Amino acid sequence: MAIADRFRLNLATLSEHLIAELPWLDDVAKKMHASWDPLLGPDGPAGVKDALYGTWLGHPLHPAVVELPIGFWTATALLDAAGMQRGADIVLKAGTVSALGVAVTGYAQWHDVQNLEAPRRLGALHAMLNITATALYGTSWLLRNKGERGTAMALSTTGLGIVMFSGLLGGDLAYKLGIGVSRVAFFRDPTTEWTAVIAVDALEEGKLKRVEQGDDPLVLLKEGDAVYAASATCTHLGGPMDEGERTGSCVTCPWHGSEFDLKDGRVVHGPAASPLHAYETRVTEGQVEVRYKEPA
Repeated sequence: MAIADRFRLNLATLSEHLIAELPWLDDVAKKMHASWDPLLGPDGPAGVKDALYGTWLGHPLHPAVVELPIGFWTATALLDAAGMQRGADIVLKAGTVSALGVAVTGYAQWHDVQNLEAPRRLGALHAMLNITATALYGTSWLLRNKGERGTAMALSTTGLGIVMFSGLLGGDLAYKLGIGVSRVAFFRDPTTEWTAVIAVDALEEGKLKRVEQGDDPLVLLKEGDAVYAASATCTHLGGPMDEGERTGSCVTCPWHGSEFDLKDGRVVHGPAASPLHAYETRVTEGQVEVRYKEPA
C-alpha cells in the first residue's frame, strides 16, 4: 500500500481506534456531564440552554462560533513568524477569550449524548484537548506580558497543533457520528401530494398518534376540528415524538426535552435547533390526508 494511501486510511480510522483504546474517557465524560448538569440538565434554565444550543438561530451555535479561536490563533502564528509582536499578542488574547464561549456551546451540544459510546468518548477527548490548548494560550498570554517571547511562542505554537488535531476529532463528531445534524435531514424528500395516512375516527381527541407516510414516521394530533401533523423523529437525537408529553399543540421529546409546535414544526425549546417537518392536513371521505408544508 502506498504511503499516501496508508496515511489516508489511518486518518479515516483514527477516531475509531481512539474510541476503542481509551475506555477511561467514560469516567472523564461522567464527571464532565455531572459538572454541567445543573446548567444543561432537565432542571437547567431553558433560556440559557436555548441560547447555548442555538435554538434561536435555527442552527447549532457551536459550529458557527468555533472558527473564532482557530482563526485568531492561526493569525497569532503568522504574525509571530512575521515579527509583528503587538498584532500577534492582540489576536492571541482575542482567541483565548473567544475559546471560553466556544467551549460552553460545545459542552451544550455534547451534553445529551452520554448513552452513545462513540460520541461520549470522542467528545470528552475533544474537550480535554481544547482545554489543554486554551491553557497553553493563556500561559503564553502571561509570558508575553512579561516579555518572555521565546517560551510564549513555543507554547502558542504547540497549542495550535493541539487545536488542529482536536478540530479533526470535532469533524468526526459532526460528519461521521452526526452530532448536531438534524435527524430528519436525510429523510427522502417529503411528498407534496395529498396522501391518506389514517381514518379520522382512529384519532382520539388530544392524543398523539404515530402513522407512516411511506418510509417516514409522522405524529398526528387531533384538537377539535383541527388535525396537526409533523415528523415523528426529534431532530436532536431521533427521539420518538409520538411518545412525548403534549401541552396544547406543543410536544416535548421524551428523550432530552426538546419541544416543538406541531402546527408548524418550529422549535419552542432545545436542545434541538432544527424544526420538524410540518404537514398540511385535510379530511377526505373519512380519511386524514397529509402533504408536506413548505417552510414559511
